[in-house]
Amino acid sequence: MAEDTTDSPKYAEILEAARRLYWKYGIKKVSVEEICREAQVSKMTFYRFFPNKIEVAKVVLEQVFDTSLRDYRQIMAQDVPYEEKVRQQLRLKFEGTEAISADLIRDLYSNEEWGLKAYLEQRTEETIREIVADFAHAQQQGWVRADIQPAFLLYLFHQMPAWVTNDQLLASYPHPRDLVMEVINFFFYGILEK
Repeated sequence: MAEDTTDSPKYAEILEAARRLYWKYGIKKVSVEEICREAQVSKMTFYRFFPNKIEVAKVVLEQVFDTSLRDYRQIMAQDVPYEEKVRQQLRLKFEGTEAISADLIRDLYSNEEWGLKAYLEQRTEETIREIVADFAHAQQQGWVRADIQPAFLLYLFHQMPAWVTNDQLLASYPHPRDLVMEVINFFFYGILEK
């Protein structure tokens, strides 16, 4: 069992090195040895913290979700016009997807046995519930179109993984980030009041 030493600098270095490598090459193509080399730690140190590279990926994803949700909540709590909140969210999404590779997207959504897809879906559902509640509030305030049904938004959210993992669609964009941003822009600017 990996020890619980999340305050260790070596633990943080392993996570950051794994994140950089996963974002660039995906999970499947990255080895424990490469993570160790990137983090400048021994394999013994790696295995003190993690049993394998998939467990590292789970922690990296957890950190990404937690940070994204925290940032989203901070944006939504601001006393600024809703359109400014949308702009800040778009900037946040752009920064968050800037270095993501198509290989990482495929690895996350196509490999059932790692458990990452199920984790991703669970965390996404939690996030969607919060976003839809914020959307309903924005509708009540007249900030977004009143004629859009929340059920339609839920449907769109659930379709997004299929869009960003579609090889034909991915090939239409110079970088996976461009497709992700297209989907997000479509979502946000398709709901604002005309």
